[in-house]
Amino acid sequence: MRIGIDASRANFAHRTGTEWYAFHLTRAFFAYLRPTDEVLLYVKEPLRPEWGSLPANVHVRVLHWPPRKLWTQLRLSWEMVFHRVDVLFVPAHTIPFIAPKRTVTTLHDIGFMHAEGLYGVSERAYHRFSAKLALKHCSTILTVSEFSKQDICKTFTIDPGRIQVVPNAYDKKAFNREVRDDQKCMTEAQNLAGVHQPYLMTIGRIEKKKNTLGLVKAFAILKQQEKYKDYQLLLVGSEGLGAEEVRTACATLGIRADVIQPGWLAADVVPALMAGARAFVLPSFFEGFGIPVLEAMAVGTPVVCSNVTSLPEVSGGAAELVTTDAQAIADGISRVCTNASYAEDLRQKGYDRVKAFSWESSAKLLAGIILQ
Repeated sequence: MRIGIDASRANFAHRTGTEWYAFHLTRAFFAYLRPTDEVLLYVKEPLRPEWGSLPANVHVRVLHWPPRKLWTQLRLSWEMVFHRVDVLFVPAHTIPFIAPKRTVTTLHDIGFMHAEGLYGVSERAYHRFSAKLALKHCSTILTVSEFSKQDICKTFTIDPGRIQVVPNAYDKKAFNREVRDDQKCMTEAQNLAGVHQPYLMTIGRIEKKKNTLGLVKAFAILKQQEKYKDYQLLLVGSEGLGAEEVRTACATLGIRADVIQPGWLAADVVPALMAGARAFVLPSFFEGFGIPVLEAMAVGTPVVCSNVTSLPEVSGGAAELVTTDAQAIADGISRVCTNASYAEDLRQKGYDRVKAFSWESSAKLLAGIILQ
């Protein structure tokens, strides 16, 4: 079987949730290839070193495209016309205009169909167009949680049989309980990020969808108490829609000096930073999955996350669930940070919870769908 995979996002230098899904799932998928299978990885530039060595039946196609924009829709379409494959896998929901009859793509979530104020107008329009194109033309739609599957079925009124859940996972080599034992590594990571203990941490774009503003307000509430006077809040990630509001709030609330924003950080720094945090907080308004929840649990850091969309499903009873308002977030953080036995209970539950997820098991599900 000749299998094409859009690895353009998986080959990004700065990866976030969708890109990590594409990278880890694609690499894990190689283990399930049969001798007669051939895989073509389509990328915009040569593979980055972290891919390592590839199996003999996996080949790379660098598809140059000087206009740069619409690479997937146009350049990949051209490739599908002149170099046909039996099945095409696109790990994000933007598919080429011309695609094989057997095209499989991942629609991670459809928050853009519900939450108008959480996305820019052009971003929302692009996601809507891409999702509808995928739902119309793909033979199989993957998604990353049962929540997202039900949401897609309900919103678009499509046959549930066309949608398969292939969940996210986490990098076990990078995120594990041994990270907590390396105090030197944690100290070096904190110095690099410009943060000191005690601190709270979140990761992801600083934006409305992640409810970063709500988290900052919650932090300001905590800082009014003497026991939190030395705490810092670490916001790891690039800026998105709503970042200006966050900066303004930090200044207005008088917490600017204790809100640390190092921007995007290299992947090898993040595990140690998570392990050193008193709590990992993800109070998002909408998540299709939430990989950082698993990553924090894997290194033994108690998780506080919102009780909406996919987060209760993913956290599986191993996190402090809160509503998305600032006071509730503050109260949840306080329960974790002031009750050592409760924090330890969440830590142990987190270690157990992450056992249910692995890229190997997700790749096996993918192989069962593609290698038919």
